Amino acid sequence: MYLQYYGLTDNPFNLVSDPRFLYYSESHCDAMAHLLYGVRERKGIILMLGEAGTGKTTLVRATLEMLKSTRVTASVVMNPILGTNEEFFEAILRGFGLEGFRRNNLEMMEVLQRYLNQQNRRNRIPVLIVDEAQELSKPLLEQIRMLSNLEGEGQKLMQFVLAGQPELAEKLDSYEYRALRQRITVRCRLATLRADETWNYLYSRLHRAGSDGREIFAPAAVEVMFAFSGGIPRILNSIADNCLLAGYARGMTVVDGPSVERVAQHLELKEVPAEDSQSAIHQDVLRASSSWKEVLRDIRSGADNVPPALKQFVENLQVPADNVRAAKVIAAAMRQGE
Repeated sequence: MYLQYYGLTDNPFNLVSDPRFLYYSESHCDAMAHLLYGVRERKGIILMLGEAGTGKTTLVRATLEMLKSTRVTASVVMNPILGTNEEFFEAILRGFGLEGFRRNNLEMMEVLQRYLNQQNRRNRIPVLIVDEAQELSKPLLEQIRMLSNLEGEGQKLMQFVLAGQPELAEKLDSYEYRALRQRITVRCRLATLRADETWNYLYSRLHRAGSDGREIFAPAAVEVMFAFSGGIPRILNSIADNCLLAGYARGMTVVDGPSVERVAQHLELKEVPAEDSQSAIHQDVLRASSSWKEVLRDIRSGADNVPPALKQFVENLQVPADNVRAAKVIAAAMRQGE
């Protein structure tokens, strides 16, 4: 409804997980580097934690996209609320594209082991990714522990990525899960966005959705959005989408702070206490907005002295300029083992 009014060709704040719109904050860069390293180096079980809405599912999808052209094969369990081991095994096998087996534990285990040995002989790396892993029952967590013991020719036959909310770590810290906890060799955590990352997040999604770089959210509006979202991307998307709809209805070309406050009240959101001072948040947003405008202006002018990292950020939306080091880590992890 508001796309043409704001010069957009795609919905920038869709709540559906879409790797095209993934914003690589500092913690997202770090998490992806850990995922790529853990899978490529056959480290066994990798644990990725993050609050609801921080982008775990989208990061998993983006990681799979990056691994498509490699020797990694993946089975993804998006809904781990399964009643039995049989259902879990079936989900794993179908995720690897395996069919034609009888639905009993013994045969499914034999089918899986033959597949893993075959993949190992071909120098391929099977990986099981479980999203919302905090919902895994005790029997299924124990099954993952048992599967992690499968080895061949001195290396793990299958890698595991458990992506879940922080309560998963609390569950694994209990005495009864000590054997599984000892097998987790790589850990990473997604953090909420900072104030400056919130600005870059919003405008990177707008840019990906076809924006010509015009100011759509005023710095004051971004400050309010940060205050009511706590830097959680999913909540930011909900606020931003409603703000653009309200702005379109009111004929506003730039969304201001009071408009965001009205939307937040309509969504029944509460302001999240900020650890940093309000003046520091204000300065962070202003710096980020100024930097973004300069990058767009330089790119459009075709300046030869534009830093490559900034070009990469604007053209490919990889990482912001201050995350160049993290980008190099990801690139190195992608090259390793090829």
